[in-house]
Amino acid sequence: FLFTDIEGSSRLSQDFDKSMQGKLLIHKKIFHEVIEENNGFIFKTVGEAVFCAFGNVYDAVKAAVDIQRKLISVNSDEPGLKVRMGMHTGMAEWSGTDYMGYITLARVQRIMSASYGGQILISQDTYEYEKEIIDALTETEFSFRDLGDRRLKDLTQPIKLYQVCAAGITLDFPALKTLDARPNNLPVQLTNFIGRENEISEIKKLFSGSRLITLIGPGGTGKTRLAMQVAADLIDEFDDGVWLVELAPLLDPALILQKINAALGISDQPDRETEFNLISNLKNKTILIILDNCEHLVEVCARIAEKLLQSCSKLKIIATSRETLRCKGEVVHKVLSLAHPEPEQANTPFELSQFEAVRLFIERALAVNPEFRVNNENAPALAQICYQLDGIPLAIELAAVRIKVLPVEKICAKLDDRFKLLTGGKRTALPRQQTLRALIDWSYDLLTAKEKLLLLRLSVFSGGWTMEAAEEVCSDENIEIFETMDTQTNLLDKSLINSSEKSGSIRFFMLESIRQYANEKLEEKKEMSMKHFYYFKKIADVNQMRLSKTDQLEWIKLIESEQDNIRTAIQWGSQNEPDDAYDFVYDMTEFWNIKGYFREGLQTCMKVLNANLPVKDILRAKIFQNIALMKHSLGNISEAKEYIEKSLLICREINDEAGIARSLNVLGVITSLNQENQAQALEYYEQALSIFRKIGDKREMAIIMYNMSFLAGRKGNNDEALNYKTEALKIFKELNDTHQITMILASLGVFEFRRKNFEEALNYSSESLKNSNLLGDKYLISINLINLGSIYSSLEEYGKAADLLKESIIILKEGGYMASMIVALMYLGEVTSNLGDEKKAINLHKESIQLMLDSGIDYYLGFNLYRLGISFFNLEEFEDSLKYFLYMKEITEKYFIPFGAEKFKITDEHIEKIKKIIGNETYEKLLNDAGKLNKDEAINFALGSDKE
Repeated sequence: FLFTDIEGSSRLSQDFDKSMQGKLLIHKKIFHEVIEENNGFIFKTVGEAVFCAFGNVYDAVKAAVDIQRKLISVNSDEPGLKVRMGMHTGMAEWSGTDYMGYITLARVQRIMSASYGGQILISQDTYEYEKEIIDALTETEFSFRDLGDRRLKDLTQPIKLYQVCAAGITLDFPALKTLDARPNNLPVQLTNFIGRENEISEIKKLFSGSRLITLIGPGGTGKTRLAMQVAADLIDEFDDGVWLVELAPLLDPALILQKINAALGISDQPDRETEFNLISNLKNKTILIILDNCEHLVEVCARIAEKLLQSCSKLKIIATSRETLRCKGEVVHKVLSLAHPEPEQANTPFELSQFEAVRLFIERALAVNPEFRVNNENAPALAQICYQLDGIPLAIELAAVRIKVLPVEKICAKLDDRFKLLTGGKRTALPRQQTLRALIDWSYDLLTAKEKLLLLRLSVFSGGWTMEAAEEVCSDENIEIFETMDTQTNLLDKSLINSSEKSGSIRFFMLESIRQYANEKLEEKKEMSMKHFYYFKKIADVNQMRLSKTDQLEWIKLIESEQDNIRTAIQWGSQNEPDDAYDFVYDMTEFWNIKGYFREGLQTCMKVLNANLPVKDILRAKIFQNIALMKHSLGNISEAKEYIEKSLLICREINDEAGIARSLNVLGVITSLNQENQAQALEYYEQALSIFRKIGDKREMAIIMYNMSFLAGRKGNNDEALNYKTEALKIFKELNDTHQITMILASLGVFEFRRKNFEEALNYSSESLKNSNLLGDKYLISINLINLGSIYSSLEEYGKAADLLKESIIILKEGGYMASMIVALMYLGEVTSNLGDEKKAINLHKESIQLMLDSGIDYYLGFNLYRLGISFFNLEEFEDSLKYFLYMKEITEKYFIPFGAEKFKITDEHIEKIKKIIGNETYEKLLNDAGKLNKDEAINFALGSDKE
């Protein structure tokens, strides 16, 4: 690999604004020509930097020399472009868009950075890779000057560098820009520094306006290593070097000054105080000091740092600590965990390797097992490891060494017991860096008694918490409610908890390893878990939300932000407070329905039901109602009916009128899906409506009227249907129920669409979509996208319609909303046919029919058969087309499947045309066969036809 960059390009751009552009074009032309001539490949350019790959050493060296010669020939006038070059040979793999191989590529970058404009440096690996070629070159075209072992700025062990020498290029340069060029005591690291490129850049910018940077963060996040890396990068700015002062082993704050003196090699002077002696030595020096691990000596470190900076104008300090020094001139940079993947994201091995945490794991794993590779099988487990360990470098390193004896999947499985797994750090490391538990012990032991207690109590939260939640759940006689805020602030300052702000709301959270550590130590688990359970049960209380007139959108946002806590609370409650847990789950149905989280709702209901807990009958009936609603929404109609009938039976046995009415309403919704049972569905609705009128529950009355509007519409009673919808809408507006309002607006859009009032249909559907997005209701979003797609299709804007329908299908697949998927596929089939792709349209209609068969919904069978008839007609498959048209007419008449008069007219017109083409005899035979066909046979014919 050959990396190049223009020395001082930013300064040149400022000084030679106009002429610089022309020179850059020449530079680009030279590079592309020479690299191509020498069989090279430019795989990336960033600004003026060029990254190339070659198949052999000779081509790479020759290309580098040729470029330098040509640049010299065109540099007769200002600005002269001087290009620095670095070359290295190592393992990397081509991904199709870029090279994978962080260690190799980072090494090339470092070698290039050590050079000067006009200079070509190569590594020992390149020099020795094809030694016979190098020897031959040395005798003929080029020579190689041995520059000795040099320490590059990634703080790994020294490597030997060579300078390429040839006629016609510059040969004399200052000392290389490596760590050897400045005095320092930075330790040689045996492993490479991984990632944090953006963070290093940010810290270096902070140093331009400040002389004291404190890097804070929890243990194991790599504060020390980051500080040393920043210091290495800045070493050229400090004539008197950079110096590391390790304070972790120090227990007596009185010895800090002696420790600094010792690190800098300053001898004690008997006639001088230690502080005065240090200041005298540093007064006129341009020097950088790293005060590492200040947290246990923070007050004295702060005083010393402030005094040194006041007395020594050219001194700069990097401090690392779990908390800030809080002294004048301090700028704080919070060191976050390494970037890591989210486990729900499906990443390829290449995509995974772009995350810093994964790169660290891979490099450390390779050190103990050179055969280790990331592949499609172990990638999900590796992503989970880095996520579970919060991207903490030390934890990841401890996990990676286990590759020696365990596969990635086994390491992942053992993370629930991470404090036993993550041991065995380097014997030479500080004791607290040898195991994950010891690392957290170090931080925990520095806390006050109240801080320790609050930290342990906060571990009951999952997915973070608010200040209000901490005050209510964690306060008692040992921690007064007014003390919670200050104590939590102390934990925040000491990096044991973190915070984030979003939309003006501050949320707190713990790294998972710290949370597990604290939860293990928590002795009041039952008391804290109970307070946690009832706090979140109160938040989810739907009736309380309505009575207090809490804004529904705000309630939804609150529940959304607390889902992890709610899941944890329900799990605990189902084992300890079953009645209240059932009640909690019933309340959560409102949220799951609004957000379209039907799968999670169903799984949660089934989990508490299958636990066979002793609960009141009325609560069991409510759970049956929930399960029926979720199964209906997911398209499992037969099981939905089974569960709602169970609920109705219990409610009648205990004479729960409200429960009876709710069950009848759900039963009406399920029954109405079958065209043969419309009268039965109406009877269920009327019974339920009568009960709710008697009880005086306006909200439930409005829900039933909304449902009844669909029955009226199917019968062609449009005025009645509209009255039901508008009456329900009026009630929901009084109740400020945004979700139900949005559903009715969507329904009105469909209603007006069927009446061909397309402008009104667009207005209703667009308003409903806007509300759906505000609610974050993916199910309703998908419904509105289907409705808008249908409208635009009728307006013959087929491209726009197809885009909307495809977008809806993506959401429907993600959410598992199979009942609505039937409709989306059906309409997309129609649009696709209108766009001229009949074969694809046929497949879409068949897929829609298959979903109908799977879910037991036959409502849309007629339309699918009709559209299949159209597509086969357009393909001139006339007999099959006729069959579909005849089957559609037969089943709509036999089974009352709805179908518009206009489409019947189009069907008859097509049948007449086909009859003339195929002849009367064939027509009569097919007509006779169609008359004998039942619905199931029509479905089987549609799914069995293979006309792709």
